[in-house]
Amino acid sequence: MELAIISDEISLDLEESFRIGEELGFRKYEIRCFDDYEHRVPNLLPGRVERLAELVDNGSIEITAITPGTFKFNLSDTNRLRTELEDTLPRTCELAQRLKAPRIITFAFLREPGIEPDAVIARLKEAAQIVQKFGLELSVENEPGLYCDTGINTANIVKAIDQEHVGINWDPANAVVSGEVGYPIGYEAVLPYLQNVHIKDAIPIPPDKWENRLIGDGGVNWLGQLRTLLRDKPVAHLTLETHVFPLIESTKEDLRRLRILFDHARQLGAIS
Repeated sequence: MELAIISDEISLDLEESFRIGEELGFRKYEIRCFDDYEHRVPNLLPGRVERLAELVDNGSIEITAITPGTFKFNLSDTNRLRTELEDTLPRTCELAQRLKAPRIITFAFLREPGIEPDAVIARLKEAAQIVQKFGLELSVENEPGLYCDTGINTANIVKAIDQEHVGINWDPANAVVSGEVGYPIGYEAVLPYLQNVHIKDAIPIPPDKWENRLIGDGGVNWLGQLRTLLRDKPVAHLTLETHVFPLIESTKEDLRRLRILFDHARQLGAIS
């Protein structure tokens, strides 16, 4: 199973991220931020999109997903909702088409009193209609504090949306810090809707904090998760999301650990 990586988990510098990524053996990338964390797709500095398109068109890289960070706010913030539905999301889809990326990753609103999941589902359906017009997938990522936090909650919402091109970007570490056993419980829930997988590790710090960790130092059973992914083959690649500083050194260490885990998973055989 091929490994991809989020480019800014190597470097925020566009050229450096892909140069070092190539040295590390990556060709597939998810894109999020360049230059600094304030310039997130689709709001990139001049020249960045053109350079990305050049790298895609000449075959140097392949973009697996674009993650603009949409809907990481309260649903009651109607002004921001309108902006993201009418401007941010359509421009992100245009960028995805230009970069030959098949999917947009989104989130599912911060939990707040008085807002029920049905309201979240309705807004995500609106987003799904926009993405569908561009012929793309919409992958909802689970994240702590949002309506889609655990695997079970995310699966329930995506099931209710009930559109073939809408699925899940599964992050077992985010499920763990949301209070769920990411593998196997969360994974079993999301499997029918799985479109993309993020690899990172984390530990919860009660009552409402967490720390990202190197793979194997957190709460995710990555050996079991990888064994099952090798069995089920729900996706063609897995995406490394290091989330530990210093980025380059931590990414290299995560890769070393992942290779060991994959070797062990294959030796043990796929779970039957």
